[in-house]
Amino acid sequence: MFPIPRRLLRSLIASASLALPALLGCTSSSDVPSAPLDANTVPSSRGAVTGRAATESPQADDVIAALKGYEAAIISEDTTALKKIWADDYTFINPQGGIVTKEQRLDNLRSGATSVVEGINQREIVVHVYGDMAVVTQLFTLRGTFSGVVTDQEVRGSFTWIKRAGRWQLVFNEITPVL
Repeated sequence: MFPIPRRLLRSLIASASLALPALLGCTSSSDVPSAPLDANTVPSSRGAVTGRAATESPQADDVIAALKGYEAAIISEDTTALKKIWADDYTFINPQGGIVTKEQRLDNLRSGATSVVEGINQREIVVHVYGDMAVVTQLFTLRGTFSGVVTDQEVRGSFTWIKRAGRWQLVFNEITPVL
């Protein structure tokens, strides 16, 4: 086993605490809206929506922009962009519960074992910014292949971002099927 840096451990705990109400089936929480965001919800050209948490800030806007850049890079399989977006210590938990490193994800994209067709009907998007760390959670329909397994279902995702050298990098994300 390897030691987990304290900052990453805190972000993982924050991600888990945000996802816990959804995993337990809670439908009313001040941190996890039970309906799509209305006042700050903007439809995109792909039928998805983007939104902001209750507290708007330039940092939250920057995190949403980083998320949109990530979505574009993953759908277009732009491994050059993803190398910059994913931190060197990036970890992904795929819909099957597998733990995948940055290099493994890049290899999966290059080989075709992973291919994201689309993430549509995005809703319940919440951004929490903690200085140079941010956590985004959302509910969406995911279509694609992860580590060779076809996925076409509703999922909850959490994305943990760290601001390094003036830009947001993704250090952790997970996708959990909604049953």
